[in-house]
Amino acid sequence: MSGKRFQRVWITGGSSGIGRALARHYARQGAYVLVSGRSAERLEEVARETGGAAYPLDVTDAEAVARTVAAVWEDAGPLDLAVLNAGAAFKRAGRDDTAENLRKHLDVNLLGVAYALDALRPRMRAAGGGTIALVGSLAGYVGLPRTSGYGTSKAALGYYAEALWAELQRENIDLKLVSPGFVKTPIVAANEFPMPFMLEADEAARIIARGLAGRAFEVAFPRRLAWPLRLLRALPASWRVRLIAAAERAAAPKGGRNGERKA
Repeated sequence: MSGKRFQRVWITGGSSGIGRALARHYARQGAYVLVSGRSAERLEEVARETGGAAYPLDVTDAEAVARTVAAVWEDAGPLDLAVLNAGAAFKRAGRDDTAENLRKHLDVNLLGVAYALDALRPRMRAAGGGTIALVGSLAGYVGLPRTSGYGTSKAALGYYAEALWAELQRENIDLKLVSPGFVKTPIVAANEFPMPFMLEADEAARIIARGLAGRAFEVAFPRRLAWPLRLLRALPASWRVRLIAAAERAAAPKGGRNGERKA
């Protein structure tokens, strides 16, 4: 892999999906990998597999996030890379457009990232710099039906990353935004709509790692999904919402499932 090589890597949401695949990838590259997530048992499996360390964590608890970052820094030394990957997709009865659902998404997908960034930033700045990656989603590019809670939280995360980029660059912190499409992970298991160009988690991890080693601000993939969504986003809003509504009607599922999924 060309570009930067990372020696000490902390990954939230590291017990499954993209986070676990990234942990394996960086361990194979020779990095010491520290993983956090809610499932202590699965984290220990990842730590054994990668030769790293596990730090159970609920990212919605700001004080716990601060304690975990302090512990990681003390135990491993200054981090080269932090991948703030913990995320959630909640859905009940085929909808996610309630205020309570939005709050839950924002707690995990936006505030959980902000708590970690607050704790990492002064330490990374004092250490001379590093890289922080925020894992968003292509779902944040445009307003897609039946993803209002999840998509809103990821759109906000993208704005947050763009707004902070220049400021963090001045502190020698390279802020990256990762915008995946559909990746075969537990978080997409309850989706009731078509999911084109689905990738395996290991393939997604390779793409992300290559992007994080490079100079670009955003790692958006797969390109065959990212570029059409970028073009759609460039249209006048009145055109865009009508096109999305027409596509929604054409792809409306027959029946559905109830449930909730959280990474």
